[in-house]
Amino acid sequence: MKGMRSLLVITGLSVAAALGFSQTSGVEPLPQPPGSTRVTFWFGLTGVNGDVVRMVVNKYNASQTRYYVDAVSQPDYDATINKLNTSLAGGELPNVVQVYDIGTQRMIDTGKIVPVQDLIDKERLDIIRDLEPAVASYYTIAGRLYSMPFNSSAPVLYLNRAAFREAGLDPEKRIWTYDEVSTAAKALTRKDSQGNVIRHGIGFTLYSWILEEELATQTALFADPGNGRQTRAQKLVFNSKEAVAWLSFLKSTVDAGWGESFGIDGGANSTARDAAFVTGEASMTLNSIASLRGYIKSAKDANKGVDVGVAFIPRPAGAKGGVIIGGASLWITSTGTPQQQAGAWDFVKFASTPEIQAFFSSNTGYYPTRRAAYAVQDMKDALALYPQFQVAIDELRATPASAATQGAVFGTFVKARANIQSAMEQYITGKVPSAAQALDTAARISSAELADYNASY
Repeated sequence: MKGMRSLLVITGLSVAAALGFSQTSGVEPLPQPPGSTRVTFWFGLTGVNGDVVRMVVNKYNASQTRYYVDAVSQPDYDATINKLNTSLAGGELPNVVQVYDIGTQRMIDTGKIVPVQDLIDKERLDIIRDLEPAVASYYTIAGRLYSMPFNSSAPVLYLNRAAFREAGLDPEKRIWTYDEVSTAAKALTRKDSQGNVIRHGIGFTLYSWILEEELATQTALFADPGNGRQTRAQKLVFNSKEAVAWLSFLKSTVDAGWGESFGIDGGANSTARDAAFVTGEASMTLNSIASLRGYIKSAKDANKGVDVGVAFIPRPAGAKGGVIIGGASLWITSTGTPQQQAGAWDFVKFASTPEIQAFFSSNTGYYPTRRAAYAVQDMKDALALYPQFQVAIDELRATPASAATQGAVFGTFVKARANIQSAMEQYITGKVPSAAQALDTAARISSAELADYNASY
C-alpha cells in the first residue's frame, strides 16, 4: 500500500505543475531605473509561490519609476524572522519583510516596525473596511492593525467525493461533527482478503495548527489573558477539554483501524499523508486550502479515481466558533531613509490592492485579503476552475469574531507548536496514557518558555 506513495511528492503549496512553473525561479527581476530609490523586501515563500511574489514585485516596479523594490528570497518563514532578529544586533534590516502569522508578537517586540494603521490613518485611506474581517482581525492587536495582510489561508477537510459516493455518503455536506467523521471513516475503510487495510477513512499528520483551529471552532482560548489580544499573553492554556476532545477523536480513529496517523507534521510525513489522499489510500485528510490545486493536479496525475472535495474542518456537535486564518503579512520596518520609508509603504499599498490580491490568489491558492478582489476577472476565472474554493471562502466568512477566532499572539509560538506536536505523538502512539497528561506537560513547558521570553521585554 505505502509503495504507491513514492509516486508523488506534494507540499502543502505544490501547485507548480498546475500553473506550468518550475520549482526553481524563472522570474528575472526588472532592471532598476536610474535615480530610483531602492527598497529592500525580504520574503519567505519559495517554489512556485516565490515566483508569484517575484511577479508581484515586477508588476510594481513596472508600474512606476520612483521606487525600485529589490526582492530577496529567504529559505522559509522561520529563516526570515530569525535573520531579521539577528540583524537587529547591528545588521542591515529590510524596508519590508513578509512574516508568518505566528511571528506577530515577535515583530512587535523588535521595536523596529511602523504599524500600517498609522500610515492608513495618516492618508485617511479606506483599506481596512474592504479587508476580509477575519484576516484583518488576526493582525489587529488592541485595536491597531500592525501589518498588511498579504497571503492568507485557512484549514479545511479534504474528502474523496468518489469514495463518498461509493459508500453512500453525501460528498457535498459542508459541516461534519467528530461523530459523523468517525461514522464516515468506518464506512470508507476497505480491507483486502487478508484483512489488511487498503484504504483508510481518514489520514492525518499531528499538526498543532489544526489543534489550534479545533480550539477556535469551540471558542476556546489558546493563551491567557484573552489570547494576548489586549495585553501580553502570560500563560498557555491549550491543555483544555476542547483540545483533549480533538486528540481523543484522532486516537479513536486510529485505534478502531479507520484512521492513519503519519506522525508529526512536516517533511516526509506530510508528503506521505498527501500521497495517501491523492492516490485514494485515505478518503479524508486535513490541510490548508492552499493545498487544493496541488491535490487536484496530483490526483489527476495519479489516475486512481480520486475526486477532490472540500468541507469545513470537523467540530463537536453544537460548536459555535470558526477558523483562524494562517499565512503571512507585510511589515514595514522603521529603518532606511525617508524616501525608502515612503517607497516601502507605496509597495505595501500596491500589494494589497484588489487587482494584485486577485492575481496572487488566482496563481497560488491563498485567499485574497481584499473582498473587492472577487470582482476581478482573474479571481472569477480561478473560482470557475476550482469551485471547491468557495467552500473555504464560506467557512472563513461564517466565522464569528471573538478572541478565540482571532488566534493567539505571543512570542514563543514556534516552540509551543513543537511541544504540542510532541505531546500529540506521545499520546497517539501510546507512550502517554491520556491526552490530558500529554497536553498538561506541553502546556507547562510552553508556559515556562513564554515566561522567560516575556521577562526579556
